[in-house]
Amino acid sequence: MAIEAVTIILMLIGTTNFAVLLLLARKKIKQALKVSEVRFMFLLILIISPIVAASLFLKLYMNMGESIRAALFNVVSALSTTGYSTMSYSEWPVFSIGILILLMLIGGGIGSTAGGIKMTRVYLMIRVGKENIRKRLSSPRTVNHPYYYRAQGKTYIDKDLESDTVGFIACYLTIFTVGSLLITLTAGCSLSDAMFEFASSLGTVGLSIGVTGPATNAATLIVEIIGMMMGRLEIFIIIIGVYSGFSSLKKYLKKSGSDCSH
Repeated sequence: MAIEAVTIILMLIGTTNFAVLLLLARKKIKQALKVSEVRFMFLLILIISPIVAASLFLKLYMNMGESIRAALFNVVSALSTTGYSTMSYSEWPVFSIGILILLMLIGGGIGSTAGGIKMTRVYLMIRVGKENIRKRLSSPRTVNHPYYYRAQGKTYIDKDLESDTVGFIACYLTIFTVGSLLITLTAGCSLSDAMFEFASSLGTVGLSIGVTGPATNAATLIVEIIGMMMGRLEIFIIIIGVYSGFSSLKKYLKKSGSDCSH
């Protein structure tokens, strides 16, 4: 129990924005706790852990204490993209597996070494959605200036930030969908198992429901390798790199063709 508690604390530290950790090191605790991403992280853990615990208690017939313990540890592990697990997921309820998939997609802090979409982007999407609803319910004359708190202070959500966030999440979810479908094809597993494995690959988490192992076929491993590379190197960087490479190759071939014609 003590080892798990220490591990949970270390996982939370590892998934927290480095700028927030710097605030804590400087004993600016109030400013650190004011950061929207930090609040969002603890809110997710506080809401989701009891839900998963209840699911485990009802479906796996564990006592409530064991259910809470297992839920908290594995929820933090999935959200922080640490990859630790205290039990096999093969017997877990599909409902709880679905929640872990969602947490692995969300991922850790945007200024940390964690993977996933990142909590700040997800928080911004929720704020943007909320403002959209409010805009439709409010008077046309109402002017709102949505903002959130970073370690650096209050930051307004402008159109550029909104566009970048929506674009990244759209690309991430598209790749996740395609990758999950490819794993169902190559591994011959269920969609929920494929989503779990590819969410883990794309978020560079390391958790597995049993599809990935020493006997996994090459095609499935290639799909997961591509997912891990895209998740670790950030999607836009890879897209820009591939586009630049093709552009350079196209210019080279065009130049070579014009030289040969002369």
